[in-house]
Amino acid sequence: MHIDWELFSSPWDEMQLKHNPFRQEQIEAIINSSGILKHEAPVVLDLGCGPGILGKLITNEKPLTQYTGIDGDPLMLTAMQHLLGRRHIHALQIDLRSPDWSRSFNNHFDSVISLTALHWLSQEHQMETYKAVYRVLKPGGTFIVGDPYKLEESKERENLEAIHSERASMLTGKTWEEFWNNFFDKYLIKQAYTDYHKEMGYQIPFEGSDDGYPLSFQIKALQDIGFTNVSILWKADLRAVYGGTK
Repeated sequence: MHIDWELFSSPWDEMQLKHNPFRQEQIEAIINSSGILKHEAPVVLDLGCGPGILGKLITNEKPLTQYTGIDGDPLMLTAMQHLLGRRHIHALQIDLRSPDWSRSFNNHFDSVISLTALHWLSQEHQMETYKAVYRVLKPGGTFIVGDPYKLEESKERENLEAIHSERASMLTGKTWEEFWNNFFDKYLIKQAYTDYHKEMGYQIPFEGSDDGYPLSFQIKALQDIGFTNVSILWKADLRAVYGGTK
């Protein structure tokens, strides 16, 4: 079966934009804050890489980038490999909740990045992931995360949710459910995909929160592990970019 992965990519971007109207600004904040573009041949790890949107942007700018994308979903990794083509990339199917995934990468990466993925994990597993990231970074390396965050003041959150809903309603992209139903219907592979997941023992690891967690939790977690220069680097709507340095 031939799948046109470029046609997969554009609707994916539109769907993501519908859920996050500030997505492009968030992506720019992640890349610029990470310091990746200061290197001629950066070594980068992308957690929950999906179809490799960050990887494509980075390798377009820095073709010598050594980019490793981790995702639990084999379809996402297949899409990433097709969309990034003949670049210096590695696609690894890994469940971030596995305690040993980071052992072979000690002090290996200049930067670890993540876009709209880690909120799928529980707070406990986020903490374990942050510890693993600290291990795999080179000294002086950066860890930059872009994710939704939960406001602790309910009235402010209600106001921002109303603004977000109004803004999202003006965009033409499909919702998450509509995107996947359209993809599966077009290629008639939903049952095959489901069977493959069952055979591989893969389940979407959604144990966290659509809303993410308070930024106070994220900042304290990174500081407690040992990251320095921990800060909120960008924030808009109900999305943020935060991180620190090893």
